[in-house]
Amino acid sequence: MSIHTVHRDRGVRSDAFAPGFRTRALFGQALFGQALFGQGGHEPYARNLPLGLGRLTLRPEPGLQESIGPVHFNMLGWSAPATAGERELLRTLRGPVLDVGCGPGRMLEAAQELGLASMGVDSSPAAVKLATDRGGVAILGSIFDPVPHERGWGSALLLDGNIGIGGNIRALLERVASLLAPDGQVLAEAEAPDFLDVAYLAVLEDSDGRASAAFPWARAGAKALAFHAARAGLDAVAARTVQGRVFLTLERRP
Repeated sequence: MSIHTVHRDRGVRSDAFAPGFRTRALFGQALFGQALFGQGGHEPYARNLPLGLGRLTLRPEPGLQESIGPVHFNMLGWSAPATAGERELLRTLRGPVLDVGCGPGRMLEAAQELGLASMGVDSSPAAVKLATDRGGVAILGSIFDPVPHERGWGSALLLDGNIGIGGNIRALLERVASLLAPDGQVLAEAEAPDFLDVAYLAVLEDSDGRASAAFPWARAGAKALAFHAARAGLDAVAARTVQGRVFLTLERRP
C-alpha cells in the first residue's frame, strides 16, 4: 500500500518519545484495553475500507501535533493486489505465515498464490470480511488474544505500519515472537528516519474530517525497530529497501 509520512522533527532519537506520554505508552499495557485502530467515534476505517478509495490520515491527538506529524494512508493501495516487490519478500519467508493486522487480505491472497499457507488476524470486522471474501483465512480479534497454532508459525508479517499495534513495540514483538516456531522469523516494515521512535494516542480521520476514537499507536525507524526487537528476543538479520519502503527480517534467538 502507499503510505506518506509527514515528519515534524528529523532529529528524533531512539530514546525520544511523545512529550508527557512515555510511561503509559511504553512501559505498561494499560492502553491495550482502549479503542483499536480506526474504531469508535465515526468509524472511518469501517466506512472507507470496503470502498477501497480515498485517503485516511493518522493524526496525533491535539497537543502532540507539533512534535509528531500525520501519516496518510492511500486506501487504493490497501485494496490493490500485493506489489511485485512484496511478492518477492514473501518468497523469502517460511510458512505458515501469520499476517498481523491483515486488513482486507491482499498479502494473504499473494501468499496463497505463492503456495504459502497463511492466516490473518485483524480487530476490524470489516477487514476480516473483506479478507475472507477474497479467499483468505482470517480471524477477528487482537494479536494479544489466543491465536491458533501458537509456537508453530514459520513467519509473521507486520507491514503497512502495523508495528504500531497496541502502542508498545517491544510488547508487540514479544507477543509475535511467542507465536513463532523455533526457527521462525518476522518481516517488519519500518519508517524513515532510522531513529524515529514515538508512542502516543492517535485518531484516524477520513477526508471529510470524521475521526475515530483515540487509540494507542507507535512508529519506529529501522534502527529503533532493531533496538526494540533485540529487547524482545529477536535479531535483525536483514534489511531491505523495496520500492522506497524499508523492511527488516527479525529472527528468534536460538
